[in-house]
Amino acid sequence: MTRKLSSMMTGGLIDFRSDKERIARKTAKGARAAKKQNKLLAEQNKLIAEQNRLQNRQNP
Repeated sequence: MTRKLSSMMTGGLIDFRSDKERIARKTAKGARAAKKQNKLLAEQNKLIAEQNRLQNRQNP
């Protein structure tokens, strides 16, 4: 709280977030991005599997 108040009072000369807060924020952001990417990859794999299944059905 003190850091945030002093950051506002000094016009940003003091960082608004501490190093621990900055690291935690970036870690959480990276985890969300990885989760989103894994979800997209799973969807792509399902589509590819479905395409392969249909292709194998047409060309026995």
